[in-house]
Amino acid sequence: MYKKALLLFLGSIFLMQTHAQQSKEILFTIDESPVYISEFKRVYLKNIDLVKDDSQKNIDKYFDLFVNYKLKLKEAEHLGLDKKEAYVSELEGYREQLVKGYLTDNKASEVLLKQAYERSLEQINASHILIMLKPNASEKDTIAAYQKIIEAKKKIDQGEAFDIVAKTYSQDPSVSKNNGNLGWFSAFRMVYPFEEAAYSTKIRDVSKPFRTQFGYHIVKVNSREKKLGEVTVAHIMVAINANRTSEEAEKRIIEINQQLAQGVSFSALAKQYSEDPSTAIKGGMLKRFAQGALNSQKFEQAAFALQKKNEISEPLKTQYGWHIIKLIEKHKPRTFEEQKNNLAKRIKRDSRSKLITESFINSLRKKYAVSKNEKAITFFKKNIPDTFSEEKWEMLKKDKEIEKELFSIKKEKYTYKDFIDFLMNNRIGIRRYTNPSAYIDEMYPKFESSTLLQYYEEHLEEDNVDFANVIEEYRDGLLLFDLMESKIWNAAKTDSVAIKEYYEKHKNNYKQNEAYKIFKASSSKHDLILKVQKLLKEKKTIEEVKKEIEEASTTVLFSEEILSKGRSNGSNNFSKEIGAITISEEENFTTLIMVKEILPSRIKTFDEIRGEVINDYQQSIEEKWLDELKEKYSVKVNKKILKKAKKELSI
Repeated sequence: MYKKALLLFLGSIFLMQTHAQQSKEILFTIDESPVYISEFKRVYLKNIDLVKDDSQKNIDKYFDLFVNYKLKLKEAEHLGLDKKEAYVSELEGYREQLVKGYLTDNKASEVLLKQAYERSLEQINASHILIMLKPNASEKDTIAAYQKIIEAKKKIDQGEAFDIVAKTYSQDPSVSKNNGNLGWFSAFRMVYPFEEAAYSTKIRDVSKPFRTQFGYHIVKVNSREKKLGEVTVAHIMVAINANRTSEEAEKRIIEINQQLAQGVSFSALAKQYSEDPSTAIKGGMLKRFAQGALNSQKFEQAAFALQKKNEISEPLKTQYGWHIIKLIEKHKPRTFEEQKNNLAKRIKRDSRSKLITESFINSLRKKYAVSKNEKAITFFKKNIPDTFSEEKWEMLKKDKEIEKELFSIKKEKYTYKDFIDFLMNNRIGIRRYTNPSAYIDEMYPKFESSTLLQYYEEHLEEDNVDFANVIEEYRDGLLLFDLMESKIWNAAKTDSVAIKEYYEKHKNNYKQNEAYKIFKASSSKHDLILKVQKLLKEKKTIEEVKKEIEEASTTVLFSEEILSKGRSNGSNNFSKEIGAITISEEENFTTLIMVKEILPSRIKTFDEIRGEVINDYQQSIEEKWLDELKEKYSVKVNKKILKKAKKELSI
């Protein structure tokens, strides 16, 4: 899947946007098939910021990659890979997924995005009263529920305490415990109509009655406050694992904390002893995070509790081990642009997404000039049988009336019969309707909406150039994946003899650097490290040194490690001879390193490095294959036009 994702990305880079108007200036041809300068310039400018390899940003190198890509696509089409059933099916699957992103109203989405962002910056404490009502409740039950919530609202308006009225009227099961108080919440924590009412109500005010999927509510806003922003912290972690109990980890973190109390640099201790490898090399620094971003609530609470810059927490235990946290910086909330993508994903999963869908449907009605057919609705209300909710029923199957046009979308006509078929195929929940007219009033707009969406989806390539271009990206990406899989990847995986031969020829590329087994002692007390050095020179064993030092003091940290030659951090600055002792100081912290054993450099075995060898072998046969394609297909470059492209892209 990784390779497929990569090739789909490359498809994006080398997209043939055939739906856009092309310049007539031909950059190069492959067997007389033209590739235009406009296409090359467009994809270069579109994707250059996404290319991480600086060498590929060179226009000449990028052009070579572009030509190679086109050659591969030419070969894929020559082999008929675009006609394979599996390819056609997978492309259609991608299309179905992509369509969803285009069935939306971008303007409405932007409004809701900004609203969600503003609301995410603060939280509300609110209480409510709920009168339960099913979504498909009868008119009688609906009126009764509404009258009940009005009655409760009236009592509050007349001065009765909200919590007392809530205990009397509210049908929320939690009211007996919380008197209707829901606590603190922010955007996306409640269904959208409830959130809308809460954020639209002033502090200490009570909202007008409103309806959600649960029934009728009134909400009282008790308080509002700005949310905390984000923090950047560093930490030192001692892990709890199969080799170390919680008690042993706690003892270790206390020793480290003692070093901090004696003035040793937090960064130096994190580099030496933190067992979070991704942060230790950076002095324990974590990326900034907001409330709820980490998998450890205890860690978050301790981090946000720190108030002053460089303030350090007491040791604390999480599910990962023992930690000490240092506050680096407190940050204001992220900007709208920083939060936009995450908010968009949450809106798609939220009930407010229905507002976007409704807005989009209205835009399609306007686009295709489709208006409500009142005459047809009247006809159906008069002719639908009273038995419409029964298991089977027929409606005017032989009447010529049903061939009448209901509405049209461009050249496509939809008749009364199409609506009848829709009613027959969408009968789930029909028994909740008791009134045929109400049934038609609800089902007609659903038919109209589904028809508009279906038409737009089926003709999306014609109506939306962006969508057509994205489909083209996938088309090319999937083609290239099938081609590479058959020509390169599968061949490389199965040809074990050739892979081993490649390894034997290129053994020197798979060397493991020299490494050193070391003994390390660190302390803020320089004289103690000198004592360790003295004992080692007296030929004391490491265990004897540890015992003698620990009996006199607990302020020395001992460890035994393996360091590879060329390691990028400061721990590699030591004498590389067996028995040699190196003492260094950093930020009032002294460290002794003694080499116990040298592990010489060696050629890694084939079994150790098999995956890397296969990857290198694949690359080598791909290079040979590209040379063959250049022989097979005639590539003619218009040097004058290429020079022009380079000049324009260099501005």
